[in-house]
Amino acid sequence: MLLFAIRNMNVFFKGRSVMKRAMLYAVIICLICLPVAVQARRFARWHTSMGSFTAELYDEIVPITANNFTLLTNNGFYNNKIFHRVIQGFVIQDGCPFGTGYGGPGWTIVDEISPLLDHNRAGMLAMAKTSAPNSAGSQYYFTLAPRPTLNGNYAVFGKVIEGLENVLAIGGVPVDASDRPITPVTIHQLRMLDLHISSLYPEPDEEILCSPGDVLTFMVEAYTNTAQLSFEWRINDVLQEGQTDMIFEPQIVQAGINTISCNVISSDSISHSVSWQVNAGTAISDELSPAKPGISLHCYPNPFSLVLDIELSLEKAAEVEVDVFNIKGQLIRSIKRGTAQKGTSLVRWDATDSMGKTCPSGIYLVRLKSGNKVILSRSHLIRS
Repeated sequence: MLLFAIRNMNVFFKGRSVMKRAMLYAVIICLICLPVAVQARRFARWHTSMGSFTAELYDEIVPITANNFTLLTNNGFYNNKIFHRVIQGFVIQDGCPFGTGYGGPGWTIVDEISPLLDHNRAGMLAMAKTSAPNSAGSQYYFTLAPRPTLNGNYAVFGKVIEGLENVLAIGGVPVDASDRPITPVTIHQLRMLDLHISSLYPEPDEEILCSPGDVLTFMVEAYTNTAQLSFEWRINDVLQEGQTDMIFEPQIVQAGINTISCNVISSDSISHSVSWQVNAGTAISDELSPAKPGISLHCYPNPFSLVLDIELSLEKAAEVEVDVFNIKGQLIRSIKRGTAQKGTSLVRWDATDSMGKTCPSGIYLVRLKSGNKVILSRSHLIRS
């Protein structure tokens, strides 16, 4: 992918000085190789002259495109720019440094088009480009309605999750013959938010089946760099008192369709909501039961004071991850990465963090992950 990206820069670089070419190559390599947390999802917020809105970026699916956008955003590239193109019912477009639609950042990126992402609704975020392949740079657009004719031609890399009404309002402003708003719509600030969603269990689009009375496990693994996080869990819009960490294990008592939701809130006023639909019907087969995922986890003794034995059981050999989190959802220690054999195996945690420091008394969460299967266990550390 990197070599392919660089090869497609050659036409753009032709005629530029050696120093300029070296600088641009360095930028491209930097943004492509910029590390992305595994399965992490980042968020960006627009503050415009017509209100604010927030989008999530699909880093885990299109990392080159998302990293390019993040790099430009963190450097203030989009601040004080205008939406230079508005076509009612179609798109609003930004990202030209000149406000004309003919400018860019000084480089282009590959067309990172994924079949997992499409223009299936209003508020989809994608890269604008010319008719030439791999010509996207800094310009992007938001759809104002489903636009399937754009699928396969433009790289979708995000979706509006908050403030879509403001995006649609921008899409309705009067424009001139060049589709440029008569009254400029200015982006006062575009910034990346200090909130990252690392993983969700189960995936929100999974069909979740259970029987009334079953206890299910839900998890929103999130982190920030500087802020504190809290979690609000709801069942059918009813707040669950005392449920304030990243793991939630409710008993589903109401037959029929139930909605489980989690609102992740950071101390700097950023929030993100996730919801699941649970179908609690009659008894279901073992094959479909969420209580039989093919892996199991048992931690003992519980409570413990010095060493926690973590027993893994797998129906077949598989790649696994075993991690320990504190009650705030922060990763404390990675215990195991690699293949675990079929049957039962044992790993141990000596109650220290990744820096070798002794962990204080409290509740810790042990997570076993294999593919899309996740099991969590609470363990109570008691220091004398």
